[in-house]
Amino acid sequence: MADPTRPEFDILDSEGLEYHRWVSDMETAFVAKDYTATITDPKDDELSNKVKANALMFLRRHIDPSLRWEYLQLKTPKELWDALKGRFGNIHDTLLPELAVQWNGIRLLDYKRVNDFNKDMLRLKARLNFCGREITEDDMIYKTLSTFPTSALILADQYRLEYDNKRITTFNKLISLLQVAERHKEVLLNNNARPTGTKNIPEVNYGKMKGGKNSNAKGFRRTDPYPRGNNAPRGKGHGDRGNKMQKERVDNEQCCRCGFIGHWYKNCQASNRVAANYKRYRESKEQEAHYMEEGGHDLDVNLTIADFNGKEELAKSMDALNLD
Repeated sequence: MADPTRPEFDILDSEGLEYHRWVSDMETAFVAKDYTATITDPKDDELSNKVKANALMFLRRHIDPSLRWEYLQLKTPKELWDALKGRFGNIHDTLLPELAVQWNGIRLLDYKRVNDFNKDMLRLKARLNFCGREITEDDMIYKTLSTFPTSALILADQYRLEYDNKRITTFNKLISLLQVAERHKEVLLNNNARPTGTKNIPEVNYGKMKGGKNSNAKGFRRTDPYPRGNNAPRGKGHGDRGNKMQKERVDNEQCCRCGFIGHWYKNCQASNRVAANYKRYRESKEQEAHYMEEGGHDLDVNLTIADFNGKEELAKSMDALNLD
């Protein structure tokens, strides 16, 4: 249920800049609530005090608090309505110079999107019409075509030719054509964002398609990422064989963390000290192997008879040691 104390539309500000918009909203709300007689009928004696009080509360709820305090002594809705009308009824005389400056300064080339220009133009037209200055469709079309950016002069000339030939008769028609052209330009820029000759790469989580069906759809069977050969079937009775082969691999292979066998790296329970020592040992072995490879000199393992004769003479001399 809606809060009865909450305003149903924007309240009237203390300066009365939106007075005409506020009057339009208030008249529509009074018709819906059947309060119109409280502000229009000079002989409202037939109206009940309850209806007058509800109308007065509704009026006070939709004006600025400063205005509420200023007109607190007024006890009927018609008195408050007439007081606000006498104060802000000629507000258009104050707003008209400022709105005229805004109309002269609004340009299409100052907006990045056509929709933003359209909203400001319609809002400015409505406020000027409330102030007594009528803005026609031809004025809005001419204003739009005369403020095109210099990069779109050809497009502006085309639209001007369409307007002269009476194929563009309303401002909404012109805005629709501009929005279509803007959308085509965005699509063209997106298509030329990547280099020529390259394909559009899909996203990482893009669903794979097979046979025209989505892999995430119900009933789609995913392909096995680890296919099995004919010698390794999957099913009942083959699980024990696989576990046995895996156990044999564990018993024969060496752990990459501690160097022992009987387990793998993910199941290693060795301390960090043992792992660090084994890592230094592996690095030292790798450095030795690298040093041997960089030496580039092969060992001379070709032995001759002279080598063995030399060893025999050495042995005889060692046997005949002089112990004197």
